[in-house]
Amino acid sequence: MSPPLEPSISSGPILPRSARDLVGAVSITRRHPGLQLDKLSSAGEMQDQRAALVDVAKCACDHELLRALTARRREMLDAMGARRFNGVTRGPLTLHLSRSGSLENAGIAFHPVYGFVHLPGSGVKGLARAWAETVWVPAQSDAEGAWRRIEQVFGWSAGSERHKKNWRPEAVEPPPGSSAGGIVFHDAWPLTWPMVELDVVNNHHVDYYAGKDDPGDWENPTLVYFLAVGAGVEFEFALSARRPADDGLLEPALEWLAAALQFEGAGAKTAAGYGRFRATGAESETAPPERLSSARFDLRLTAPAFLAGANQSREDCDLRPATLRGLLRWWWRTLHAAHVGRDALRRLETATWGDAQAGSPVRLAVDFVSGGEPERHPDKRGTLFLERHGLQRPVRERKVTQGLFYASYGMAEGGSYRWFRPAGSMWRLTVTARDGRLATGPGAGPVPISASLLLEQASAALWLLARFGGAGSRSRKGFGSFDDVEVADIASVKDCLAVAARFRDACGLPRDAERTLDSPALDDVIHMECLTPWHDPWFALDQIGMALQQFAKSRDGDDRIPLGLPRRAGRGRDARTLRARQIDRHASPAMWSLDARDDGALTIRLAAFPAPRLPDRKTSERALRDLVRFAEDELTEQTKRHPGAGRRPRPPDRTSRDPVAAPASSPKLEKGTIVEAVLLEERTKNGGWRARHEPTGKEMHIQNTNEVPDTRKPGDRVELYVFSSDAFRWLTDKVRQAAERGRDGGPERRGGPRGPRGRRR
Repeated sequence: MSPPLEPSISSGPILPRSARDLVGAVSITRRHPGLQLDKLSSAGEMQDQRAALVDVAKCACDHELLRALTARRREMLDAMGARRFNGVTRGPLTLHLSRSGSLENAGIAFHPVYGFVHLPGSGVKGLARAWAETVWVPAQSDAEGAWRRIEQVFGWSAGSERHKKNWRPEAVEPPPGSSAGGIVFHDAWPLTWPMVELDVVNNHHVDYYAGKDDPGDWENPTLVYFLAVGAGVEFEFALSARRPADDGLLEPALEWLAAALQFEGAGAKTAAGYGRFRATGAESETAPPERLSSARFDLRLTAPAFLAGANQSREDCDLRPATLRGLLRWWWRTLHAAHVGRDALRRLETATWGDAQAGSPVRLAVDFVSGGEPERHPDKRGTLFLERHGLQRPVRERKVTQGLFYASYGMAEGGSYRWFRPAGSMWRLTVTARDGRLATGPGAGPVPISASLLLEQASAALWLLARFGGAGSRSRKGFGSFDDVEVADIASVKDCLAVAARFRDACGLPRDAERTLDSPALDDVIHMECLTPWHDPWFALDQIGMALQQFAKSRDGDDRIPLGLPRRAGRGRDARTLRARQIDRHASPAMWSLDARDDGALTIRLAAFPAPRLPDRKTSERALRDLVRFAEDELTEQTKRHPGAGRRPRPPDRTSRDPVAAPASSPKLEKGTIVEAVLLEERTKNGGWRARHEPTGKEMHIQNTNEVPDTRKPGDRVELYVFSSDAFRWLTDKVRQAAERGRDGGPERRGGPRGPRGRRR
């Protein structure tokens, strides 16, 4: 009789006791990641899924095994006369999200035997064929000859060509019967064992996409965690001819695959920038085919941006293409929300950005260009950071918070300091569009939409995002602002609205449609600009926070509701209305942003969108107009009061013990400071990491070497804590907090903090 089934510990799968004991005896770092994902992870709440995926990311990797397997594989490919080429991931890569398993859309393609992430040949073949049929064929003068070429390369199956491929011309009949293709598409293998990492998608409008509500800022976001491979991972692709006579088919197949990897991407979420590759050694991508419309933009931060990903760590503090795509969709909706109903808006959005059933004709690719390394949010208790940026602490009697920390609330709470990218960081955005279609009602065919119109829509949304918005946490308070971008034929809000009107006309929508949506609309925006003499974004953000705080303090009870929820409000009629609507969350309808002028001085902008559910449109508009007037007066007064402030940050005090302010290039290694060092190839006798401080040339071991992530390699530049005269410590959150205590209360003591008589607490 088999042992009874019992739930395993740590929300694991339901296994027999004997199997559970066997699995538990194997360390997570020695398990096969595919087995851990498919058989040893169980369904549950999303936080349970996150924990399960974190375990998968810890599973074994064997670089020596992969090198040996790759050598054997190349011998086999060479014997077959295969053509090989390498591609490097430009951004994250994820694939097989919907594979059979207990977790929700969280799978990834692990090799079933060896356990490394790979691209199955079937998917590689499908990607190349889709590119050939939808992009290459329309550019050919001989459509029938082009389709016959595709059939020779990929093969065909009776009955699968006509109704499943509505882009195939009616005049080109598929051949009878079935036949295998002349080209074999082999699995794509990584050259080094890729580390999988936790990623997240954040759906802000669940009810809207389900057809239950308008898209607004009152819904609770839904997080879904999944696994991905990061940028910079090199894969080897291989194609071979099935017969010697098919050798002439290799060249077009290679061209189709290379173009598809560059412009379309492999795997899932390709419209959001996942799965893009560039050829090894290529400094820049080639021009897109004429059938595609493309534009490039440089996105430069004018204010620090809290860009943490799923792990909220230094490593994933970056501008993710999925984040940028979500922001563009939000601003795109503001172009149309005042002119269409919910159903029409969803159809327009699907035609432009896609949905769960239809792919998007607009695709993004984001590449980091330049900028400083991620940094930690400054400590509220420290004074050196404030002094360096010319920020004065509020008078205690006023009972107000420092403006900077009011604007960045939540980024440095509970001893956790969020990572940010500094101002000046820059990314290059490539937007590519292809022809699309707008779905219509029953009995009517879809309306074709040109690639140029779709690119114009995405570009207008980007213009608005760069001018009035930002990226990352607290972006509505000015963090994560971008420099203005130049878009052809767009120089004002009026131009953006004209672009939107042309799009609706091309889609056949009436111009006089009745307004029914509660969503933010660009037609209603209330905005102002304040030219300042300030160059330092930290100083400008501090002034924004002070102005916003003073305005909030000038209002009582229900009068604060139009500023967003949650916040302390009254118990009047408006508060009761919100409770009846079950609205307990609403993002601020006022968006602050910074723009740098040619001389480096900053312009502060405020764009406010009246919110019909805070608690009604009339009340919201009245409150936001008051806010705009107050902010304009207050900031103008502050520019007169502090004309010379915020010019440039003061140089850091090199004698300070402030671990955050201590310069990485300090010529001395002072205990209790944080410095930049280089990881060394040479290890300690016990296999621990060693690092060298470049300015002094001093080499020391890392005491808590087990905390160094497996992704780190010799030559990496990292931040380390100077623990003693002969040892570094890896900078974990706990170590940083200890460093902060050392700065505020004297040098860090061994054994933890002590009481007034020297006893350990």
